[in-house]
Amino acid sequence: MRFFNSTAALPVLSFFLLTGCGKTNQFVPPPPPKVAVQAPKIGEATVYTEFSGRTEASARVEIRARVKGFLKSSEFQAGQFVEEGQTLFTIEPEQFEAALRTAQGQLEKAKADLEIAAANFKRRKQASSSGAVSELDVLSAEADQKAAAAAVNMAEAAVADAERDLSYTKILAPISGRISDARVDQGNLVGADPTLLTEIVSTKPLYANIEFSEREALPFLANLPNEDNPTGAPPEKGGARSFELSLVLSDGSIHDEIGHFDFVDNRVSPETGTIRARAIFPNEKEVLTDGLFGKVRVPRTFPNAVQVPSAVIQRDIGGSFVLLANEENQVVRRSVIPTEFSLGDQKLIEPFDEKSGTGIRADERIIVSNLQRAREGIVIEPIDPGPPSEEPAAAPSKPEPKSDAEEEKPQSPAEAAE
Repeated sequence: MRFFNSTAALPVLSFFLLTGCGKTNQFVPPPPPKVAVQAPKIGEATVYTEFSGRTEASARVEIRARVKGFLKSSEFQAGQFVEEGQTLFTIEPEQFEAALRTAQGQLEKAKADLEIAAANFKRRKQASSSGAVSELDVLSAEADQKAAAAAVNMAEAAVADAERDLSYTKILAPISGRISDARVDQGNLVGADPTLLTEIVSTKPLYANIEFSEREALPFLANLPNEDNPTGAPPEKGGARSFELSLVLSDGSIHDEIGHFDFVDNRVSPETGTIRARAIFPNEKEVLTDGLFGKVRVPRTFPNAVQVPSAVIQRDIGGSFVLLANEENQVVRRSVIPTEFSLGDQKLIEPFDEKSGTGIRADERIIVSNLQRAREGIVIEPIDPGPPSEEPAAAPSKPEPKSDAEEEKPQSPAEAAE
C-alpha cells in the first residue's frame, strides 16, 4: 500500500493558487471618437441662379424687293457691317424712269386743262351778269373747272407713285448692323413675290431670352407694372431692373458686361408653366451675335443666410437633418430645411425657427467629420476641423488608435490554466 507524498504535491498546489489569485480581465470602454465641429456661417450671402436661353438681336430686318424688276447689282460684302441708308441692291431703273416721265407728262396736261377750265368758268360768270349766258352754262363751266382740278390731283399722285417706285430700285439699309449674304444673284427677277434678298441684325444692344418657372418667377411678380406703377418698381426700390445680370457663354466664359432685365411677360404659359423674360446687355464691342446659347446668371442676396457644408446634411424618412454636439459633447440630431441655393461647398438652409425647432443657431456646433462614427446620443471629443484643404468636411477619417485595454484580448479558461 502506497501513501500520498504531500511534500511532492506542494509546489503544484502553490502554482494553481498563485495563478488563480492573479489580475482578472476587466472591460475598458474605448475613448470618445474625435470628430471635427464648427459653427454655422451666418451673414450676408449672394448666390446665383442660372437660366438657359439664347441671345437675340435688338433689331432684325429682312430685306425684300418692293418693286418688280431685274436685279442689277449687289453693292455690299457678305457679313460686313452696314450703315443705315447705305445702298445694298439696285434694280434696273429704266422702266420706272419711263413711268415717271409718263406721269409727269400727264400732270402737265392736267394742269393745262385746269387753266382752260378756269378761264372758261371766269368768262361765263362775267357774261351771266349781263344775261348773255344762262345760269346753267355757268354751273357747267364751274363743274368742268372742279373736274380739271381733280385731274391735277390725280396726276400729282401718279407722279408721287412713280417717284416712289423709282426710289425703290435702290434698296437701302433701314438700320445699321451686320448684314448676311445675298440670297439672290444679279440678273434674277425680284419683286414678283416677297423674295428675301438678305437680312440685317443689330446686336448693339443684345437681348437674352429666358424663361422662369412659376416658383422662380414669384420674386419678380410683385415688381411688375400695375395701375399705380405703370412702369414697374424702379431699380432703387428693388425692381427687376435692379438685378445685375451676367451672361455665361457656351464655353463657360462670362461676358464682361453687366446686363439688366428689360422685360417680363404678363402671363404664365399654361402649357409650359413658365413665364418669359428678357435681359439686355450693351454689347458695345459687338463681340456677341444673334442666336448664341448662354445662361443668364441672376444674383440673389440674403442678408442673414445660414450656411453649412453640403456634405453634413443627411436625409432619412424623417427628412433632412444634421448632427450637432451639445454642451456635454453629446451628439444630437437637428432637423433642417435646405434651400435650393448653394455657395461653393456650402448649402444655404432656412434660419432657425423657434416654433418648429428646425434650423441651427449661431452658437451651436455642427459635426463635420467622422459622421459614420458620430451616432446620436454618444459622447464625442470635439476637435478643430482645420483648414478645408487639409480635412474636407465629411471626409472619411482614419481609425482611432486602440488603447492598451482594447489591444488586450480576453483570456479563455484554457489559456488561463496554461
